[in-house]
Order: sequence, then structure tokens, then C-alpha cells
Amino acid sequence: MLLISWNVAGLSTTLNRIDKDYSSSSNATVQAAPKRSRSHAFAHFLKLHGDPDILCIQEHKIPLHQLSSRSEPFGCADLDGYESFWSCCVDKSRKGFNGVVTFVKRGMVQGANVRPLECDVLDDQGRTVLTDHGNFVVFNVYVPASCGMPLSYKMKFLNALRRAIKGQKGKKVILVGDLNISHTGIDVHWSYRSIPVNDLIHHGGDHVFKEGKDDEGNVWKLQVSQHWEMIQNALSTMEAIPITTKNVATGSTFQKYRARVTVKKLDLEKKVFLGGYESCVERCLSCFNFEEVTYYDEDLERECIARESNVVPLDTLAELMSKIAGIEWDVSTIRTISNSVANLKKSSPPAKWLSDVLKEDGMVDAFRHLFPNAEGRYTCWNQQTNCRFENIGTRIDYTIVDEALIQFLDNNGSQKLRCCHFSDETKNFGSEEAALHAAVASGLFQGASFEGGGIATATQRALETQFGESHTGIIYTAPQYSDHVAVSLLLNEKFDEAYISRSLALQGKDTKLAQPHKRQQSISVFFSCSTGSVNSSVMRSSSAKRKDVSKSQNLQKKNKGTIVEHFSKKMK
Repeated sequence: MLLISWNVAGLSTTLNRIDKDYSSSSNATVQAAPKRSRSHAFAHFLKLHGDPDILCIQEHKIPLHQLSSRSEPFGCADLDGYESFWSCCVDKSRKGFNGVVTFVKRGMVQGANVRPLECDVLDDQGRTVLTDHGNFVVFNVYVPASCGMPLSYKMKFLNALRRAIKGQKGKKVILVGDLNISHTGIDVHWSYRSIPVNDLIHHGGDHVFKEGKDDEGNVWKLQVSQHWEMIQNALSTMEAIPITTKNVATGSTFQKYRARVTVKKLDLEKKVFLGGYESCVERCLSCFNFEEVTYYDEDLERECIARESNVVPLDTLAELMSKIAGIEWDVSTIRTISNSVANLKKSSPPAKWLSDVLKEDGMVDAFRHLFPNAEGRYTCWNQQTNCRFENIGTRIDYTIVDEALIQFLDNNGSQKLRCCHFSDETKNFGSEEAALHAAVASGLFQGASFEGGGIATATQRALETQFGESHTGIIYTAPQYSDHVAVSLLLNEKFDEAYISRSLALQGKDTKLAQPHKRQQSISVFFSCSTGSVNSSVMRSSSAKRKDVSKSQNLQKKNKGTIVEHFSKKMK
């Protein structure tokens, strides 16, 4: 069984781009067909990716009314050979956001539930689809991002999700999707790792940082300790300065904000800008606010620490040391810092949640099980700053399986990660260099121009690099499709024999709710039915017609009625 999960960041846009790239190449495969599906290019695209049995998509962003009226892009609810199950955001405050959909080969699914968390506040946002496959279930989820929703909401969602997973008695569980969690330090680029400054200053760092073999490896610790008070004094003067930016390609201007502080040295003062351009004042100032952050956990009914005070991202700390303290750290020093044991960001509540699921609930991160030491293997990048093309990203998309299913993991007999054209005598496919080759298709994928115009359109040669043997791992889809790449799970034939039935029938009210595209007839079906009614009336006998006319005339004499009443009665 092949399962693919992908955050498309807007299915309509992704389908448009796939259609442009593959509609012509898919024509040859459908020439003999009397009628071609509108989603034929997407179907062809999936076949090139191994023809997955289950496809889980996050952030489709398609509103419910488009599905019920059958006006969804490319008629994608009817993908050839698949049943589809849709969770759409019906929260009025989040319209146009979120949404997850699961496509399953017909006969492999017996039910679905788009409200499995049993909480309107959570289920209304369209973040979860549960599909029932008889002997196992699949949770397709889009977990709230910490920067988009309060942490209290995110933890409420995660706690409800964990309860729902535990509630699947007698069935094996597969959890996939965008969890918006970087589990450990190896799942984030080294520049994103964080330094607990308070531990360094107050405790000398002995129990937090690995001591270097010589003093040179620890000079940076002394530098931070000596200059942190100066940095804090400067940050106390921080203000958000409005700055107008311009898109050189379109001429459009935008109001942005940038943080500025006053640095005092002896009797001199200077103004220094920090960070990048942000869209609002709050975001601008929050980037350099290192106060303790708490949230209220409704399940525990108490305040919990979300982030301890003075836990500073490494790249931010390097900037503060440079611009305020006047101390430059070279790349070698920064890498030394990032690689220090226990020097990674302190476990956040979401990361702890994932650790608990893996340790206490008998679940396994399939990718890390196969590739525990693979570096630089990310699934999401900030494409506004071309981060994918330097492979500065995070791994936040997962395939997590019941530990009983680990024995069925299949990588087509190969433990190699996809690395595009990377070649190395050591065959170290878990290296950062190999990961960079994979992310940028060995240089074939190109980023956005600084002159604007968006991400460069990939050549056909570049597009072909995303395809390969089905496997458990990461599928490096083209950057113009989404800021995420897909992840995959391949289970072997023994799993198919033990767990899969291909003759299941859909059942249940929850399943009907998950298929809004089937709840209302299309306009063509409506007129087809109308035509059928007309044809049947024409076939009636002339005597029956005369009786109908007579009844109608008598009824009109008794009660002429309004035009509204007339059509109301006709509809009845």
C-alpha cells in the first residue's frame, strides 16, 4: 500500500500548475476514452508518483459551497478511481483557510468522519479527516501553526487528536499530515536552533552545554555572558519603524515595519535596525521579545510555560551579538554552537506532545525509524526568502504508524534517500550535501528573482526529478506547487494480505457528511431529470392528458393563487 501526504497550500493553485505541466502529456493516455475527466492531468500526475492507494492533502482551502454546488476546481472531487472525503473550514473567522481531503481507491474504505475530535471549536476549522479501512484507520490532519493560532488552541487540538487516536479500539492507526511540529533539533536547520541564555549565564552552562576540547570552543559562551546585559538594555529601547517597500516588477508599494534599537557605548549612541521587514507592528516587535510565554491548558486547567525567558534562536543571537555587542561569529563558530549537545531548542509543548505519542502510545515516526541520522531532510521552507534553495527549512510533515506496522515498512529493498544527481564515493546519502541536492534537484530548481515575478517555472527536466520508485520517505515535488513537499509511506504485500480489503462498501451518516459533492445534484443532472419528466409526460395517453387538463381548469377556477403559490405547488 502506498500512501502520500502533501500540504499543497491551496489546491486550486496547485491543480492549475499541474494542469499546465501535465495536461498535454496526459492526453496520450486518455485518447481512447470517450469522455475525459477534468482532473485527468492530476490523475496522470499521481500515476507518475506510483498511483497511491491513499492520498492525504492538507490546506486545500476549498469552501464547502463549491463542493456542494460541484464548482470545485477541475472537478477534483471526482478523481478517477477514488472516493474523496472532505473536511472544509466552516468557521466564519477562518473562511478561505485550512481544509483537508483524503482520496482513497474505491473498495478500500468503508467510512469517514470529518468531525472526529467531537468539539465544534476544533472540527469547524476543517483540520481533520478520519477514514476507516476496516482493519486500520488513517488520520489526515493539519495541525494549527503556532504563529497563526494561540498555543492554547493548538494544544487543545493536539490533546483532542490524541484522545481520538486512543479511541480507535481494535484498529491500527496511521497518522499523517502537517503537524506543524519540529520534533527534535535534527528536524530544523541548524540556524533555527535556540540558545537558553539564562542557563548559560546563571549556571555556567555545565549541565546544558557540552564542554569543548579546548577553550576556543567555549569562547562564545563567555562573550554572551559578558554582553547580554548590554543587549537587553538596547532591546528595551526597541520601536517599530514604518518603512515603505516597493516591488520593482509591478511598481506596487507596501507598508512594512522594522525593529530599531538604540545602542549605547560609553558616551556614544547609535540607531540600529534588527531583523527583516514585517507586515505589522506586533510581529515586528515579537521577533525580539524573549520574555517568558505561558498559555492556559484547558485539559490541565492551569497555566503552562510555552517558552522560558531568554531562549533565543541562534540566528537571532548571532545578529544581536554582531549589531549590538560588535562581535562577529563566523559560520564555523555558529555551527559549533548549533552542534553542542543539549544546545537545541528546549522542548516546546507541541514537541513534548509528539514525544509522548511516540513513547507512550506505541506510535513510530516511519521516516526517522528508517533514517535516524539523516540531516537536512526538511519538508517545508520559507519560499519568500528562497530558503529552499539553500535548504534552510524544517521537517513538519509526518507519517506516523502503529508500532505493529513497522514490520511492514517497504522501501523497495533500498535504504537510499532520494538525492537527485548527488554522487559521493562514501555514499553518504544522509548528509546535508545530499539533502541539498534533493531539495533543489541538483540545481535544476531555481528560486524567485530579486526583481519579483515569483518562483521560476521549472523545466520539464527539473520536473521529472520528483518521480521515482515508491518508497517511505520524502517526495521532492516542484517548488512552484507548494512551500511543502510530499511525504510517503510504503507498506509491503504482507500488509496488504493482512489488513487490506478492496471490496468495502461505504456506509454511515458521518461518511455522507464527508462527501458534500454527492449531496446535491449538479445542474446538468437537474436538467436531465427535467427532460426525463417532459419525455414521460409526452408518452402518456391522450385521454390521460384530457383528464389532467380538465382537473387543472377546475382547480384554477377555485383558486387562482399567486405565482409563488403556483410554483410551490408544482414543486410539491
